[in-house]
Amino acid sequence: MRKIFVTAALIICCVLGWAQNSVRYDIETPIGSIQEDYIRTWRRLGEIDGYRIQIAAVTGTNSKSTAESERYLFASRYPSIPAYISFKEPYFRIRVGNYATRLEAYFALQEIRTSYPNAYIIPDKINYSE
Repeated sequence: MRKIFVTAALIICCVLGWAQNSVRYDIETPIGSIQEDYIRTWRRLGEIDGYRIQIAAVTGTNSKSTAESERYLFASRYPSIPAYISFKEPYFRIRVGNYATRLEAYFALQEIRTSYPNAYIIPDKINYSE
């Protein structure tokens, strides 16, 4: 009797496992509309709180041109990561990336540290992207 029960249970599990071999997602029209409104709203904001990686801060004579050349050098090494120069007296700061979470920034930092060992993560306003 026990063998019959175990065999029947095994057959039922196999049949149920094979019965569902694909998943289909149907997004209802109102939900799709809400999602589009959400994306449009965030695009209008432009900047949100996030993280960037600061690779250098330059001060002194010719600091602006030094910062621009450092930004150009970074862009040639890492073309997929955007680089920005900002000024807060007395430093020109070179910050890179647009990371929504600290974890995303951390993974990028591991790659960037091969070329910029003193780079670090900093909270900043970032450009919103989907």
